[in-house]
Amino acid sequence: MARPQLEIVPTGASRALIFKIDRDVWPVYHYHPEYDILLSLKDHAGEFISGDHVGQLTKGTLIMNGPNIPHALHSGKEDERDWAKPSLAVIQFSRESIGSELFQKEEMQAVREFLDEAKFGFEFYGEAADSAAELILAMENQSPLERLLQLLKLLQFFAECDEKRPLASPAYSPSLRERDISRLDEVLGFLRANRTEEVTLEEAAAIAKMSPKSFCRFFKANTGKTLIEYLHELRIGEACRQLLETDRSISEIAFDCGFNNLSNFNRRFRNLKSTTPREFRQRSRIDPEKQSRPLPEFVE
Repeated sequence: MARPQLEIVPTGASRALIFKIDRDVWPVYHYHPEYDILLSLKDHAGEFISGDHVGQLTKGTLIMNGPNIPHALHSGKEDERDWAKPSLAVIQFSRESIGSELFQKEEMQAVREFLDEAKFGFEFYGEAADSAAELILAMENQSPLERLLQLLKLLQFFAECDEKRPLASPAYSPSLRERDISRLDEVLGFLRANRTEEVTLEEAAAIAKMSPKSFCRFFKANTGKTLIEYLHELRIGEACRQLLETDRSISEIAFDCGFNNLSNFNRRFRNLKSTTPREFRQRSRIDPEKQSRPLPEFVE
C-alpha cells in the first residue's frame, strides 16, 4: 500500500489560482492544502478516491476535493497522451491564495459557508454538473483576471446548487453559534484522538462541561448525528485510511479501530460505505509502480 505524497501547487502571493487542461489522469495518491476542482473530459471507465470515498470516473464526473484530503484518479483505460483528446480540467486554489480577507466580506457569505462545507469534498451531478462544466471550460480562453472572476462565479453557483453530495467523512457540521464553536471543537478533538478507544457519553459530556442529556441535544443539533453515529464514522474513516495505506489484515484493522468483533465491523462498514472492507481495498488499491511516478508539474 502507499502513503499519500504532498503536491506543491504554485499558488501563493503572486497567483490566485491554477487552471489547466491535462491530457491524462495522474494516479498518484496525493494531497495538497488547496481546494481541487476536477472535471473529467472523457470516459475513463475508472474510479476516483477522495479521502475514504471511492466513486466512478466517467465523462462529466465533477468533484471538488477539500484541502489536504488525499485523492487519486484511476483510469480503466490506457493513457492516450494525446492533446487532441484532453482528459481533465483542473482548478486549484486556496482561501489564502485568493485573499483571506476577501472571504470575510458580507458579499462573500454564501461562498465562505460553501467552502466551510467543502472541506471534505463534494461530487456534483445532474444539471448542476453540466452547468458548472460550461463555466469551467470557458476558463480555457480567459485572461488570468477573467479566470479569477469566473472561479468566484463558479463557487457562488456551487453554493446555491442542490445537486451535490459529500465525499470524505465525517460529514460537515452544520452552522454553529459562535459561542458553541470552541466547545464543539474541543469535543471533536477529543473524539478524534480517542476514536479507536471506548468513549462513553459521560466522558464526552464532561469535556463539553454539560450534563449527558444536554450534551446529546447539543451534539445532535451541531453535527446532525448522535455521538455513536459520529464515532462510527470516525472509526470507519480510520479503517478506510488503513485499508488504503497499509497491508494490515482486515481483522487487525477492525480491532485497532475500536470494533470488538469482525462481524460488527463489516456490518458498520457496509452501512456507511455500501461495500465491504475487502471490496473497498480492491477498488481503491494504489498501484506501487504508478505511485512512484512524479507528480505533475505546472506548465504555463
